[in-house]
Amino acid sequence: MQALTRLAHRFVVMLGGEVAQSAFHFGLNIALARTLSPQDYGRFAILFLVGGLALTYVRALAGVPAGIYIPGRAGRRTARGYEVSFGSAAMLLSGVIGLGVAATLWVASDIDPIAAGLFIGLWSLRSYIRSVLLAKREAAASGLGDLVFALSGGGLAVLSMRGEGIAGLDAMLTVLALANGLGIAASLLGIRQPVRVSFGRGTRRRYRALLPSLSWALVGTTTANVQGQGQSLLVAFLAGPAAYAPIAATFVLFAPLRLLASALINMAQPDIAAHLAAGQMDRAKRLALHCVGLLALGGVVYGGAILAFLPLIEAKLFAGQFADAPMTLIAVCAWMIVAVSLLHAPFRVLLETVQAFRTLAALAAISAVAGGIVVVALLLVAAPAWSLLGVLLSECVVIAYCGLALRPWRREAGQPSPAPPGDGLFLPCR
Repeated sequence: MQALTRLAHRFVVMLGGEVAQSAFHFGLNIALARTLSPQDYGRFAILFLVGGLALTYVRALAGVPAGIYIPGRAGRRTARGYEVSFGSAAMLLSGVIGLGVAATLWVASDIDPIAAGLFIGLWSLRSYIRSVLLAKREAAASGLGDLVFALSGGGLAVLSMRGEGIAGLDAMLTVLALANGLGIAASLLGIRQPVRVSFGRGTRRRYRALLPSLSWALVGTTTANVQGQGQSLLVAFLAGPAAYAPIAATFVLFAPLRLLASALINMAQPDIAAHLAAGQMDRAKRLALHCVGLLALGGVVYGGAILAFLPLIEAKLFAGQFADAPMTLIAVCAWMIVAVSLLHAPFRVLLETVQAFRTLAALAAISAVAGGIVVVALLLVAAPAWSLLGVLLSECVVIAYCGLALRPWRREAGQPSPAPPGDGLFLPCR
């Protein structure tokens, strides 16, 4: 009973932080979809998507190694060394990505490059800090940062919601940059530890030891991004921001479902890692399968509710901005895409934890190619909404492989526990 109570408390604390930041993102997207033109909202949605991609690279090159090495050394001096190394790398990566986005926009767009670059760079860094705090089971500090981010972002957004066109877009990017910066400051104050940044010998030594695995993690992240978001970017760039706007707005409707899934997976990931560290592969698989069952139930209930109220949502929530778009088709496709992607998320976490990065990279590449071909073909012969079937195909390839790779789910009594199916990529760091 005590273990169940602790688990429920962890979930509530994690969910509280996720709710705060996701509610702000959800409200901001809905408000902008109502007030900006489809062209300008489409551009905002593309930048938001680029920010989400930036998060994955910081997670792969700093967050995942931190989640593997720091919890196992909790309370030891070496844990602090890993925190400094991975945190410094996360800061560097976030800065480079932010500068890259700013430079691209300065050359190719009239969007404020400084505001956009700061937004994406600070968002990436705040995401890393959140993941490390959750891995260290310091959910309170993580939740404090989320709360400050949401409250400051919401207040500043209300004050700035007077601009239209490019002025309104630039104002919202500035709001997001400031809110992420304040959220970072709150989280760092919450842990009450001095912040150290170092690119010295220790950091370089640790990253040299991890270079083979991080190389595959980088390849895997790139292929996974192509698989998961590449098709959406194809739609955005080939069909244009205005055509992408109703698709992006519909996916926003499923943000609460992603929120619950993210909280559940963040809660389960340390336990999965602990089972694997103890050689209990079967228990890790079973926990992942339980997460899948809960996500499936939530997906069916939530998606059914969205479809039932879709006419009201289109008329009231989106203020009729997308009256010419096939919203029912978009909503059904978005529901299926989100549902399938959430169902294979626990499996991917399990494969990441056993360091099967080569396997994940190959899988993502195959599914991305299959989905991308279908997306381009459908964009050439049909309305942009139909191209979502290519995205769905890509997600189905991933879940089919994960289901096969992680069989059998239960071994017979008396048999030894099977070895993890990982690539054995992470080298021990000293």
